[in-house]
Amino acid sequence: MLRTIYERAAALLEQRLRASALRHSLATAEQAAHLATVYGVDPELARLAGLLHDWSREEGDERLTQAAQDSGVELTEVDRVVPYLLHGQVGAAAAAKALPDLPGEVAHAISLHTMGARVMTDLDMVVYLADILEPGRRHPGLDELRELVGVVPLRELYAEAYAASIRHLVSSRKYIHPTTVEAWNAIVAGESE
Repeated sequence: MLRTIYERAAALLEQRLRASALRHSLATAEQAAHLATVYGVDPELARLAGLLHDWSREEGDERLTQAAQDSGVELTEVDRVVPYLLHGQVGAAAAAKALPDLPGEVAHAISLHTMGARVMTDLDMVVYLADILEPGRRHPGLDELRELVGVVPLRELYAEAYAASIRHLVSSRKYIHPTTVEAWNAIVAGESE
């Protein structure tokens, strides 16, 4: 069943995403399946969530904001300034609507892949990490993170990647979403488990 959903999802994404974004989604799907295998998570669920994680990535700011409001998302000031951050939540709802048999845990992982959350399941963390670690990404520090795969527990890898992401936001002088702060504080307090 998941294979059939995957094939339908891939066909829909071909119509939705530019070639470069589609390549990223396909690579994230394979990275998610790999991480899932390493960390004892269902690789087919991870592959599907990795494929669909950027369903709404290329939608414009107004469309993302409106779709988030329509689905009941309480917008923060950061959401209004950086609507791109909404693409995970908006994409999860839109993908679930387009693919009615999409497993709920897949939609959940899609919704959290951008900012994480206070509580993350293993599948959520795998998809978050797959998006960051997919082989096409070339940001400083990624090779060091990639070397930790299978060496440290999944939650530790997630914490290291999350810390790297926050360092990048601070050094780039970008907005930090309140959810990001909340998720980081949960990691530090050991509450994200």
